[in-house]
Amino acid sequence: MQKSEGPGRVRPPRPPRALQTSLPEQSLAAAAPLAAGRWRSACTEGGGRVRPSAAEGAMVGGEAAAAVEELVSGVRQATDFAEQFRSYSESEKQWKARMEFILRHLPDYRDPPDGGGRLDQLLSLSMVWANHLFLGCSYNKDLLDKVMEMADGIEVEDLPQFTTRSELMKK
Repeated sequence: MQKSEGPGRVRPPRPPRALQTSLPEQSLAAAAPLAAGRWRSACTEGGGRVRPSAAEGAMVGGEAAAAVEELVSGVRQATDFAEQFRSYSESEKQWKARMEFILRHLPDYRDPPDGGGRLDQLLSLSMVWANHLFLGCSYNKDLLDKVMEMADGIEVEDLPQFTTRSELMKK
C-alpha cells in the first residue's frame, strides 16, 4: 500500500529495517564535514583567513569547483542516508528539524563494527526531541536535558504551544 505525501505525491512503502541499507564503515554524514574542511583548508592562507581574490592566489577555478562538488555530494549522500529514517506520520517541518538533529550527531553515533546499536540510540534521541517539541510529550528530566543540549542551535519556527496539566490546575 502506498502512502500519500500530499496533493499528487505518493511515496512507496519502506522496506523492513533489515532490508534497508546499513551505515557504511565511515558514516556518509562524515563526508560533508570532511569535504568542507578540505575546501576551507584549500581556500585559506597560513594566517587562517580566506583569500579574497584570485590576485592573492585563491583556488584555481577547477580546484574550487571540484571542492564544492565534493561538498555538495557529501551533503546529498548524508541527506539521502537520513531519509530512510523518516516516519510517515512526520510533517515536513518536523522531519526537517529531526533530520538536522540526526545529521548533526551522526558522526558521533556511528555503529561500531560489533553492532553496538549506537545509531538506534541516536534515532531514539531524535524522536524524543521531536516528540517533545512538536507533540508536547514529557520525558525524564535528565533525558530532556540531554536532548535539548544536543539540539542546541537548531532553530525551528512556529512551534505549537502546549499547556501542561499543572498549568491548567493553577487556573
